[in-house]
Amino acid sequence: MKSLIKILPVLLVLVYLILAFGFTSDERKNVICNDVRVIIEDSLSRCFYSKNDIRKIINNSGAGLKGYPVSSINTRKLEELFTGKPYISSIDIYTTMQGSLTVRVTQREPVVRIFTGESRSYYLDKEGNIMPESRKFAPFVLVANGYFPGGTDLEKSGNINNVSNKNKYKAWFDVLELVKNINKDDFWKSQIVQVYLNRNGKFELVPRVGAHLILLGEISEMEEKLDKLKILYMKGFPFEGWNNYEKIDLRYKNQIVCTKR
Repeated sequence: MKSLIKILPVLLVLVYLILAFGFTSDERKNVICNDVRVIIEDSLSRCFYSKNDIRKIINNSGAGLKGYPVSSINTRKLEELFTGKPYISSIDIYTTMQGSLTVRVTQREPVVRIFTGESRSYYLDKEGNIMPESRKFAPFVLVANGYFPGGTDLEKSGNINNVSNKNKYKAWFDVLELVKNINKDDFWKSQIVQVYLNRNGKFELVPRVGAHLILLGEISEMEEKLDKLKILYMKGFPFEGWNNYEKIDLRYKNQIVCTKR
């Protein structure tokens, strides 16, 4: 008897869900799609796609939408239209009982723009996803140029973690780690405007304030190197001046070598 009392509420809930689901399914058959609603997350900062762009991709698929029952719309198939789109991080398409088809889009957020030795450029987000340059939108991100290797392997892989020759693209992995380190500090995020990879595979940084070049070298111990430089900026430059040096060399352990003009 006690077991029955315990099971009865569960059975009642299951019966209710079955009846409710059946009722909802019947209702959906009579609901007609009357609107296609596109929502683009963070559309002010990431403008690779507009709402009209998304609608155009869906409309060109030939899928029956407005005027058709929402139960006949294959939302999974519509989502597949955006598979492989390099600027899209995620997409969620669903219908409502009010007759609306909702398309919710999240675009990728680039953190660096890399110019290769072949004068091609690509964006990377913090997960390493590769995005080609866009004719429509140029996000304000850190620029990296110099002797970065290019190649069709980049475009085919879609993500630097998927490239077959990781040793060839070591500089890509390194610059991404460097940029993520820069972006997590508000001071460096505003001060460093360009990363340059020289022919020896070493990194140089171009600051926003000051007429000097920062020789970082390899990214090993980059946090310690930048900490040393920040101390110089805060305690040394106010007295010595920001434009009196041509180069600031951080490649030596426990010291900074400054070259005057």
